[in-house]
Amino acid sequence: MADNGAFSFELDGLDKIIDRLDDLEKDIEIRLDATLTKLAMKIIHDAKRLAPNDSGDLEGSLEVGELIQLIGLSSIDFGATVDVNDYSVIQHEGFNKSSLGKVITLKPGEKTLSKGNYRGYMPGKKYLANAIKLNEKLIKSELSKILEGW
Repeated sequence: MADNGAFSFELDGLDKIIDRLDDLEKDIEIRLDATLTKLAMKIIHDAKRLAPNDSGDLEGSLEVGELIQLIGLSSIDFGATVDVNDYSVIQHEGFNKSSLGKVITLKPGEKTLSKGNYRGYMPGKKYLANAIKLNEKLIKSELSKILEGW
C-alpha cells in the first residue's frame, strides 16, 4: 500500500467470521426449536394430569401444535383442539353462564377428584395455567441452556 500519510489497516478472514455466525444462528434455531417442543410436550403432559375428567374428551384433545418461525421469532402453540375449544375454556376457568346470564361455578366431579393431587395441584380449573406454573423453573433453565457453549 502506498504511504500517503493516511491511516489504514486490513482485516482478513471476515468471510470465515460471517460463516461461523451463520452456523451459530442455525445451531441456535435448531436448539430453540427442540427445546420449545420438549417444553410444550411436558406442559401438555402435566395439563392432562390436571385436566378435569368427565368423559375424557378434554384430556384427549390437549396437544402440541406446530412450531412457528416468523421474522426471527419462534413460538409453539399448545392446548385444546378446536373441536373442544369452548368446552376447554369453560373447564379451565371453572364456570359457565346460563342462558339468562347467571354464573354457574363448576365443581370437580367424582372422576376428576379420583385423579388425586399431582405435584401439589388438584385437577380441575386452571389445569393449563397450573401446568405452566409447574414448569416455570424448567422453562427458564432449559431456555438458558440454549446459548451454553457459545
